[in-house]
Amino acid sequence: MDPLDDVFAAMRLQSALYSRLTPRAPWGVSFVKSASIRFGFMIEGSGWLVIDGAACPIFLQQGEGFIVQPHTPFSLRDTPTSPTRWCEEVFADNAGEEGRFGGAGEPADMLCGYLTFDNSGAEPLLSLLPAVVTIPADATRSPLLEATLKLLALETIEKNLGSRIVISRLADVLFVQAIRAHCLREQTQRGWIAALSDAKLRGVIQKIHHDIAYPWSLQSLASQAAMSRSSFAVHFKAVTGDTPGDYLTQWRMYRARCLLRHPQLTLTTIAERVGYDSAITLGRAFKRFQGITPGEYRQQQGLTLPTAEVQAK
Repeated sequence: MDPLDDVFAAMRLQSALYSRLTPRAPWGVSFVKSASIRFGFMIEGSGWLVIDGAACPIFLQQGEGFIVQPHTPFSLRDTPTSPTRWCEEVFADNAGEEGRFGGAGEPADMLCGYLTFDNSGAEPLLSLLPAVVTIPADATRSPLLEATLKLLALETIEKNLGSRIVISRLADVLFVQAIRAHCLREQTQRGWIAALSDAKLRGVIQKIHHDIAYPWSLQSLASQAAMSRSSFAVHFKAVTGDTPGDYLTQWRMYRARCLLRHPQLTLTTIAERVGYDSAITLGRAFKRFQGITPGEYRQQQGLTLPTAEVQAK
């Protein structure tokens, strides 16, 4: 297990809504601000991704794609200055089917969609990603990502039995693969993503996430990296931006927040799973980190503690 496993499991990605756009130049389509993750791929032709407030538009060639953070307005166009129509208007004109619009010029073929997810579960990932993640069609893209893209394109054309559920599952896989490709490509980024690409820290990070309840110490973590305690502490802080102790606490609290969303789990059970010896010690740590008790956190989420559980103060 590594942080990506943790986050993807906690995000609880849900069914993807998708659309196939087949405009002809001149064309432009705008997408409303959404709480979902938006994605798109240029199956044929080319176009421009224009992010509201960004200085430069992004050129997309055949085979290239993008992932847009929630609450980020954007548009797709054949040229950066082409006027746009709202996506909803395009599909209203086409009775909800494939979106054909624009003029009589060069054609394009795009697959667009969005994924719904658990906001709390996604926090560690979305906090490190830029507003837009681009997915190039070059040698750095994995064969698995390429194969998933081709399957998605085929499913949206063929309309076979069960196509919608197949597309939904493929979109989930596509998102994971695209983020993984981005993490491998961005070698200089700080944080836990950078640690996964660091030869000295990769194994340590995986050990922590494999058994986050283990009583890790600076010495035991340094031993995993085959480094002295002082050298390990300095290197860990330089790569992740956190001390080893702070990193461990942050992820324990993250795991605790995710587990607190399951009302059948008692605080004692959650404490055991994240490395605390009792519900009371977990509650104290949680309040120091979050500013509220586990019970208050559950109430904010519309949940309640099991009646037999003593809430830690």
